[in-house]
Amino acid sequence: MNELKREIESISEKLAARQNAFDKAMDFSRKLVRIAAQSITNMHNGKEEEAKKKLLEAKRIMERIIAKPEFYYHTMQSMQEYAEASIFFGIKFDKMMLSREDVGVPEDAYINGLMDTVGELKRELVESLSQGDKKEAKRYYVSMVEIFDATREVRFAEAVLPGFRRKQDVARIQIESAASEILRNK
Repeated sequence: MNELKREIESISEKLAARQNAFDKAMDFSRKLVRIAAQSITNMHNGKEEEAKKKLLEAKRIMERIIAKPEFYYHTMQSMQEYAEASIFFGIKFDKMMLSREDVGVPEDAYINGLMDTVGELKRELVESLSQGDKKEAKRYYVSMVEIFDATREVRFAEAVLPGFRRKQDVARIQIESAASEILRNK
């Protein structure tokens, strides 16, 4: 019985270490979601420097999450949020579409974050139209369509790419709505 007790204690120590690593990963994940959201808010408010600072802070946290691949499943949402903020920044301020390599997240976080970016672009498109900037609105629309067209043929089971099909449907609806907004403001 003593041998079994020692073995269970050894297992418990290893599990406690894994629990501690998981708790840290989840703390980083919550921080990453919060900071990415703050960056996006700054972008919508036209505060490029503040947005960039938040993105750099988010990148440092994301890199700590990436270092723990055993918890990817649990931290995927935060990596998607980071991808969305990074891609949105690239389009809004740098006027370029960032690749997965540029963003530095796993493939599924990138492609889901990319689809979420469509919503941010729609918001910017509407804001541009409200300010009478049709050229900028059109630029956002073109980016929305580019994202959707590039991902149109992506079809995988929910178990392989969770949430993606729903995001595709939402993006399609947002693009159709954006096209109506542009036509209404000609």
